[in-house]
Amino acid sequence: MFYRCKNCGGNVVYQPEKNGMICESCGSEESQQVVPQKEIHICANCGGKIETGEHTLACRCPYCQTFHVLEDRMEGEYKPGLVIPFALGKHQAAEKMRQSFAEKLFLPSNFCSVSSLESMEGIYVPFWMYDFHSHVHFEGEGDRIRTWREGDYECTETKIYRIVRDFEVDYDKIPVDASVAMEDGMMDLLEPYEYEKLGAFAPEYLSGFRAEVYEENAQQLSPRAEEKVDTFSRQYLTEQNGGFAVVRPYSEQFDNRQKEACFAFLPVWKYVYQYNGKEYIFYVNGQTGKVVGAPPISRGRMFGFSAGVFGLLFFFLKMLFYFLEVL
Repeated sequence: MFYRCKNCGGNVVYQPEKNGMICESCGSEESQQVVPQKEIHICANCGGKIETGEHTLACRCPYCQTFHVLEDRMEGEYKPGLVIPFALGKHQAAEKMRQSFAEKLFLPSNFCSVSSLESMEGIYVPFWMYDFHSHVHFEGEGDRIRTWREGDYECTETKIYRIVRDFEVDYDKIPVDASVAMEDGMMDLLEPYEYEKLGAFAPEYLSGFRAEVYEENAQQLSPRAEEKVDTFSRQYLTEQNGGFAVVRPYSEQFDNRQKEACFAFLPVWKYVYQYNGKEYIFYVNGQTGKVVGAPPISRGRMFGFSAGVFGLLFFFLKMLFYFLEVL
């Protein structure tokens, strides 16, 4: 299906800057009417065949550029439950890229040019959001150390305490990305999102962006979610034991019980930069603007800068010797 403007017949897409549906042609707001699929993967606007991958959910017709949502892939277990809509448009995401690398030296001249950043695409990445109940039990010893001076002597007092920590905590909406194409480490670095903005999914949010359904189910990714839960519990435990100079653990138990898992979409801007035959991939959090990715280094710029510095140094040394000879 796609969203057609009832005023001019143009394609209506979700525009983050206005937090609503906007016609790309006439600019009218909330003027969309749904045009359903008549035939699977055939563009309902121009009749062209839309080539899709196995998990494609939202895409763009290569012929008429209309954004489509494949409603036959939003049924049953693949029906999304939650979404964080894009809060940043393409131009805002591009500006975040420029700001992030503005002070970096030796970048290729067109790295953040307007033409290069135009290739950025917005993607709704599939995530599983897990709710866990965790019970943590810790036993060990902790040292509190006090030092002072008495005359010529330095005195040290060490008190040893038995530590017992036992607490329960509920974790809500622990995110784990469910797309094989997206690198797990990069998706983790994009966190955190403002999860209080999670809302009920509506297909209108997908219009104007690319999206795929999950490739790994909730059961497969549950161990990764549990690793995150244990990390959070250990951080909390470390804070609780922060009053001791040394802590010697005797036993630690982390018992986690998964309560629920919900299929959700989180917004990501993706930028692929080609340089010297290699791809450099960058991601921008579509809600907060956080940027992750490592840029290439232009050797030409680096050598040019080095030559310039060497030339200036040589000039100043030459002038220094000249004045010394005059004196």
